[in-house]
Amino acid sequence: MIRKLEIMPNEIFLNIFGYLSWDKLLISLWSLNKRINSLICLIFSKKNNGIIFNQTDLSYKTFSLIIFPLILNSSSLSSAIKYIYFDGINSNSYKLISQSLFYNNTNNILYFPNLKSLKITRCLLSESLIKTLSLLIQYQLDQLTLSLDEHILEFIRQPEVLCRFPVHKRKSMVMFKKLINQLFSDDCQLTVLRLDIADDELYSNIHQCLILSSHPSTSSMSNKIQHGCLTLRSLYIRLEYTCFLEHLIERIPNIERLSVIFKESMNIEPRSKSDIEILINSNGNWFEKVPKLNYFTLKTLIKNDFDLIYLKWILNNLNHTRKLKLHLQIDKIYSFSDSVAKEYVVDANFIRQYCLPDIITNLKDFCFYIASRCQLLSYQIEKIINSFKIDEFFISRHLTNVTCFFNPFNSYQHLSSNIVNKLQFMNGLVFHPNIFTWPHIQDVSIDLHPSLFLLLERFDEIFPNVSNIQVYTESYRDLNQTSVSTSLRIPFEIGQRKVTDIQFQNVTRLNLGFCYSRMIGSCQTSINMNKARAKVFAHLISMPVQLKYLLVEKIEWIFHIVQYASNDLKEKTLSTVQCAEFGIPSCHYGSNESIHIGKNLVPFLSTYMPHLQILRLWRPDDFPWTSIRPNIIPGYFHYVDVSQWVESLSTSESIAQHVNVFEKDLGQLIETLKQLVFLDIHGKIDREKAQVYCSMIKRCFSHSQVDVKSSRFRLWI
Repeated sequence: MIRKLEIMPNEIFLNIFGYLSWDKLLISLWSLNKRINSLICLIFSKKNNGIIFNQTDLSYKTFSLIIFPLILNSSSLSSAIKYIYFDGINSNSYKLISQSLFYNNTNNILYFPNLKSLKITRCLLSESLIKTLSLLIQYQLDQLTLSLDEHILEFIRQPEVLCRFPVHKRKSMVMFKKLINQLFSDDCQLTVLRLDIADDELYSNIHQCLILSSHPSTSSMSNKIQHGCLTLRSLYIRLEYTCFLEHLIERIPNIERLSVIFKESMNIEPRSKSDIEILINSNGNWFEKVPKLNYFTLKTLIKNDFDLIYLKWILNNLNHTRKLKLHLQIDKIYSFSDSVAKEYVVDANFIRQYCLPDIITNLKDFCFYIASRCQLLSYQIEKIINSFKIDEFFISRHLTNVTCFFNPFNSYQHLSSNIVNKLQFMNGLVFHPNIFTWPHIQDVSIDLHPSLFLLLERFDEIFPNVSNIQVYTESYRDLNQTSVSTSLRIPFEIGQRKVTDIQFQNVTRLNLGFCYSRMIGSCQTSINMNKARAKVFAHLISMPVQLKYLLVEKIEWIFHIVQYASNDLKEKTLSTVQCAEFGIPSCHYGSNESIHIGKNLVPFLSTYMPHLQILRLWRPDDFPWTSIRPNIIPGYFHYVDVSQWVESLSTSESIAQHVNVFEKDLGQLIETLKQLVFLDIHGKIDREKAQVYCSMIKRCFSHSQVDVKSSRFRLWI
């Protein structure tokens, strides 16, 4: 008998399946019948549908014991998968890359024979990862996205202690440089590459790895091409140094689309100004090197007049491209020859002079967004817009309907070739130009201005697509605490009858301050100050309809909300939070009260965030959040007594104590929060203790994936 459900067309099934994540789809529906299986395979065979490790609720236990065996036992399913995405933000999935891709690392046989696209973001560097990628780009992949965790180069940034790091770390860096070289060689078959190496430092010398030092006599174009990647057609790259771009052009002879983003400005180091002057007075002959390039994108900050000159040199070298896209942020420009700062009001003449090649006959499509710090009067805006309506180049390419507006709060002119809604700048809004994401505004910043309420009540109207709000909590540092506690209450006293009605429909993330390990500490403030801040934060947290991510710079702030402003916090507003990020002060240094703040963490989470899936903690020192320090009498010798106690932490007895405390902390957390799948702690410990912690995790939490470094602890449960 045919059930009614089975007579539905495939299109309806595919529509329904689209609401399920890939892991839920497999766990719930795989093996129901052949038709469902074939539809699931069809979904996985489509572009950007595949195995994606970036959701907040996928546990290591579920993947390793249920999903992975399910995939391996079905050749039709494993053959259908063409795309895999490993993201290190919500899991340690990158540690599985080699073992989850190959049957046998010796024979290099893939589990996924039709895998064509691989995306790896925010992952740590390892030898196995580099070896795997080296094989895949040579024999398997068409597309690769590679963006490594910013912390992978930490030890490179301390060259004086490099010799103290394990040999495998130094070897990994050498291997990584070889991989970068391979990406732009004839040992790579990629057609599309997205590469982020913007955290490169002078000491790491990644920017030097493309120099054709192994072929010093090579001068002819044909010889240079054979050492490049002939298959690469599209490249999206984020850089730190300009020299890498110049070497790169030698290695991508068939490139058709090139997008370059500089981390900040176009850094000419390690070269001197005179080296660059010689360079820009020469013809780079980039047309001969990348003759097929027809679409070039560049996004960068401009900080000095030399940046403008170098920009012009690049554009002149690429004057054969048909499409050009420029996003520039121009701060006050300082000259190399003097310390006088210049301000530029950007109009059509400025763009013709600095932002276009001298020869423009080949350019058919030009798109730009420029944010320039300057002083601009209202009548000048109309004059700027009119400058495009009388310029022959912009008229012929239908670029006369530009958008221009001015932010009086931070003195930035915004000029765009796209027709966009002009932003409304109000007190309380901290709008920074973002040349990297324009015109898509998904996050904004606010401060605790007395007129903030006027912005909040119109927030959804002004920013309908914003999902993330960053709150500057310390913009009042220069005021005394009495003035601050008064000013904090003003925004919500103005509209006290309406404040509970404000709802943010699309905001899912709220950052109350910033979290960095070096900033985390306990700061003694008055009760009035704590009460005023708690009231403000309670209102802000209650405004998103469904808050999923909450970051709080100091964990005591969230405790103060419960203590002083629980009536202002909407019922169960924190129960929707899936990811939380807190700064917890030291368990070693500080007052007797501050070192024990962490003991309230798990009881708070179990009561107010029972469905938490991801927890990130920022510590100035050790990873456990429960202190073993005895109370020390306050007074003149308090710091001396604390310092003497801290010196005892390196003993074997003290390390054993910390291991036991950390084991209890983790056990209580995992037992209490049933949906928790990932714990990420930033801190600072010795390498010896890292090894001991790692051994404890493997002994006590066997069905987990752990990564312990001296500055990072990650546990995928």
